[in-house]
Amino acid sequence: MKKTIAATLILLLLLGLIGYRVYKERLEKDNASRLVNADNENEERRKAEQAAKEAEAARLAAEKARKDAEAEAAALERRKAEQAAAEAARLAAEAELAAAKAASEKAAKEAAELAAAERLAAETRAKEAALADAARREALAKIALAEQEKQEAAAREAARIAALKAQQEQEATLAAKPVILIPRAVMPADYKRREHYYMSVDLWNAASIEAAKPTAPAAK
Repeated sequence: MKKTIAATLILLLLLGLIGYRVYKERLEKDNASRLVNADNENEERRKAEQAAKEAEAARLAAEKARKDAEAEAAALERRKAEQAAAEAARLAAEAELAAAKAASEKAAKEAAELAAAERLAAETRAKEAALADAARREALAKIALAEQEKQEAAAREAARIAALKAQQEQEATLAAKPVILIPRAVMPADYKRREHYYMSVDLWNAASIEAAKPTAPAAK
């Protein structure tokens, strides 16, 4: 009974550990999702700030162009400024595209690593459950074998004690009579001629006892 309770407690403990691991994996997955969302929000905020900066730069360039519209030098400067702004916008766009590509590759890599970790955890849980079940079956088999051996040993001991008791009773009954009896040794169960030996001893002793009995007086 105690061993059954212990096995049940062990099984419940294993189930609790598995449940905790599942909970932990879900929590890590949720944390990773929140991190991705935070990264997306930061990226959107950065884009908005960049757009605001570009808008301000364009406003300043327009203001400068309006003031210098009357002079050729001012127009030349405005054209240069516009070209510089275009080049900066192109470079900014390329930088944003590279950053977006790097973020996408990073997210894909993290997703693949998370999926691999989940598969590995599932395989580990399956192996641990199989090992625990095999250990439980082996323990139950050992218990059953030990109980069977104990019962067989008890049966052999009971048979030996019964045989000794019967022999002692027979010897006590015939102690006062001059009967020659052959003591019957208790042979092990695996002795091949055990039954034949017991039968020979019993026949000899029965004949001796019968011969020792007083003869009945003859009828007159």
